[in-house]
Amino acid sequence: MLGVGRYVKFTAQPGRGDELAKLLLQAAESLRGTPGCELYVINRSAADSDEIWVSEMWLDQKALDASLEQLRTEEGQARIAELTALLAEPPEMTELTPLGGVGYLPGGTGYTHVNLQDVEDMAPRFGYGEQGEARFPIRRLNAARTGISHQRLRPGVRQAFGHRHRHAEEVFVVLAGSGRVKIGDEVAGVRALDAIRIAPGSARAFEAGPDGLEFLVFGPHHTGDAVIEKDFWPAEVT
Repeated sequence: MLGVGRYVKFTAQPGRGDELAKLLLQAAESLRGTPGCELYVINRSAADSDEIWVSEMWLDQKALDASLEQLRTEEGQARIAELTALLAEPPEMTELTPLGGVGYLPGGTGYTHVNLQDVEDMAPRFGYGEQGEARFPIRRLNAARTGISHQRLRPGVRQAFGHRHRHAEEVFVVLAGSGRVKIGDEVAGVRALDAIRIAPGSARAFEAGPDGLEFLVFGPHHTGDAVIEKDFWPAEVT
């Protein structure tokens, strides 16, 4: 089934673009987690600060129609009235049929099965073989949007550097061993079956305890999204 896309242009009364943008950002936040909402991005024209654009993509028309039902409630009508009061003219909408491209999830069927031990250990290639192992099976899995890595740290070893992301949220799941994780300025102990969600902008690095540390990392894959922080947590144990 084809998805549904829309571009909507909102033009605020002179000097009220910030108020309009704030309301539309609130509307976008209210859609977070809404079934079938794949994209809802608020943009401001670079040439006119009172011109706000909304880019939408929905799984199908049914999902879009279901979201519009929220606007028929008393709260939804009040939100529409508040937004309309800021407009200099009626919104302009262009309806689209998404065809593909970066950021578009076409769906499909099938699967890929890989044993992580069969994936190349990248740590020796980059000079970190003495610290542990690092495997990144994204290509072997043919994963388009999901990032995953399998890492092992030898006993008493800290990761040589920290890293953060511009966009990608990550979840770390400890499989075996114990140790510590430094997130920003905080340090916490970790053990088997701990799951730690880390927001994109928070730098992080791990340190293995006396039994070593093994963990998986999951998150949306964005090429070039990671930012390395070499001095985040020195590799030497003190």
